[in-house]
Amino acid sequence: MTPADELVASCHCGRATIRLPRTPELVVQCNCSLCTKTGFRGVYFRSDELAIAGEFHSYMRDDIKAPFLATHRCSLCGTTTHWTPLTEPPHERMGVNARLIDQALLEGVPVEQIDGASWDE
Repeated sequence: MTPADELVASCHCGRATIRLPRTPELVVQCNCSLCTKTGFRGVYFRSDELAIAGEFHSYMRDDIKAPFLATHRCSLCGTTTHWTPLTEPPHERMGVNARLIDQALLEGVPVEQIDGASWDE
């Protein structure tokens, strides 16, 4: 049994899941090359609020001056699922791909456009 407010994000094949404690207050649409190419739209939670299950491959960008996060994807279907800071957990903020949540459950949640493409200039 899951709490009433809990949301589940799952990859295409369903083997990677992330349980979120509640509906996010905001969805972030970033225009950096990584988010644009992977289709990542972020919702953010503390690491101790998330329950992550599955097998993942990780990627750290090497095209920016100072990488600060690892992007994770399902090891079977390759769907981008979440990102984690490169620091040791617990993390104050982790990103989960909002596209993996039933979009009807995110209806009414505002989407904020951010200019991530300019962060490494």
